[in-house]
Amino acid sequence: MVQIRRVLNSRIAQNAAALYVVQMLSYAMPLIALPYLARVLEPNHMGLVAFAQSFAGWLSVVGEYGFNYSATRSIARVRERKDAVAGIVMSTMGAKAILTFGMVLVTIPALLFLDVFHNQPALAWWSLLIAVAWTLGPSWYFQAIERTWFIAILDGVARIAQLAGVFLFVRGPGDAWIALATQAVALSFTTLISLWVMYREVPYRMPTLALSWVALKVSWNLFLTRASDNLYTSSGSLILGVLTVPVQVAYFANGDKLVRPAISLIWPITQAIYPRISNLIRHDADSAMRLSRIALMFTTGMGLVGMLFTVVLAPWLVHLLFGEQYNSTIPVLQVMSLLMPIVGFGASLSVQYMFPRRMDREVMHSVVTAGILYVVSAFFLSHHYGALGMAFAVVIAETWATAYRFVVLKLRKVF
Repeated sequence: MVQIRRVLNSRIAQNAAALYVVQMLSYAMPLIALPYLARVLEPNHMGLVAFAQSFAGWLSVVGEYGFNYSATRSIARVRERKDAVAGIVMSTMGAKAILTFGMVLVTIPALLFLDVFHNQPALAWWSLLIAVAWTLGPSWYFQAIERTWFIAILDGVARIAQLAGVFLFVRGPGDAWIALATQAVALSFTTLISLWVMYREVPYRMPTLALSWVALKVSWNLFLTRASDNLYTSSGSLILGVLTVPVQVAYFANGDKLVRPAISLIWPITQAIYPRISNLIRHDADSAMRLSRIALMFTTGMGLVGMLFTVVLAPWLVHLLFGEQYNSTIPVLQVMSLLMPIVGFGASLSVQYMFPRRMDREVMHSVVTAGILYVVSAFFLSHHYGALGMAFAVVIAETWATAYRFVVLKLRKVF
């Protein structure tokens, strides 16, 4: 109880509280925007937007490259030394510049060979801008110095601006690209602000190719982890768009977009505690373990409650938000709700137990094997069962990844 009271009175609690306010806002945004877009864009164009957003999510993983964990961990351990922090910032931003160039190279062939983008190139370019804004945002820096509340506020502002843009400018199916443009412009604005604030505190150093390459090598395992994780968390719409028709993408995307913000409610506690555990584990392993247990119980409990509510309320939510033309979203939403406790448990195992102990490779193995399992099951199940099959494929992959981490920690006698 004493440990819990200390946590509640600490900067961890302040950061977590700010993040939870924004996460609640991020959950409210889809509840407001999705019904409007579903009716204005209609299922076919709604599917096109979901496909483009999934593509942007994939590009963002390339740009993020695991730095939200590796750079955060590195800065958290030397944050009292300004020169060391400046060096980490320099190498990380240099690496991100290289990755941004790579994202452009990936977008060009996608524009040429994917029918969705070939017919509507604006979707591809706005997706790229969304990914670039995510890539260059220095959330890892503010997380490391335990000032996550600042990024949380900017994120909230961006979401509100995006929502306003949707209601003001999206008027019919032909405005599908505007739904992406509002997100891209809002993210770009907040990214510029966060970069300006960071460089007011950290001396600017011109990145070098050698040190940028070192940063990429250091984060390689985490990149594979994030890429594999994104394979079964954000690519469902992308795969469905290639294998099936846009309507099936819309059915899946609507269920996914209702569940994912709810799942994201687990991240504030994990993000707020992660840098503290990374700092404590070097000199006070017992306190680090206690904080890890608190996070694990909290995130798993939240997931169980959320799952029960979603399963029961799914028919009412779908009819209220999207209308009867989206009835096929109901079973998708119910199956996807199983992810809430699974991801809550698995995320705490990786972020609170494994990453602070530099078990990056073990986490990578869990998600790479889960990604392989996902690809096999997704192609088979989505081909036969469409959006519902894709939902089952995602749940199967997340269950495998979580079970893998649990067994590894048990064998290492950590958990």
